[in-house]
Amino acid sequence: MAEKKGVAGERDKQGICVLCGSVGEGVPAAPDFAISSARKIRKLLGMEERHTIACEKCLQACIQKREKFERMNRNYRIYAALFFLLVFGGSTALRGFDARILLPALLGCAIILLLPYGHYSPKFESGKKSGKNSQEL
Repeated sequence: MAEKKGVAGERDKQGICVLCGSVGEGVPAAPDFAISSARKIRKLLGMEERHTIACEKCLQACIQKREKFERMNRNYRIYAALFFLLVFGGSTALRGFDARILLPALLGCAIILLLPYGHYSPKFESGKKSGKNSQEL
C-alpha cells in the first residue's frame, strides 16, 4: 500500500501557484464549481492530482484578480438580463408573443454569462487562519 504523506490539510497547502507557476506551499484555492470540475476531468483522464495554491508573494495579486473577476461576473449578469429584455421584450412588444424568439434569447444570455469565465481566477482567503475556534466566549 502507498503511504499517505502528511495530513489532508497539509497536502492541500502543497501545489502549483496560479500566477507564477512555482511548486511549493501556499494558500489553497477555495473549492468551487470550476476547480472541482477541473479536478474531476484530470481524474477521469488519469492525470496526477494537483492542488491550486497562491504562494505568499502572489497572494495579493491573486486576490485582486478574483475581485476583478467577481465585478466582471456581476456586470455580465446585468448585461445578460438587459439582452434578454431587449430581445424578448422588444419582440413581444412589436409582434406579440412568439415562442420562437425565446430560445435565441436564452442562448444569447448563456453566452453572455459564460464570457467572464475567460478571466476566471480562483478564490483565496486573504487572512492567515488561526487554529482557534471562532465561537469562543
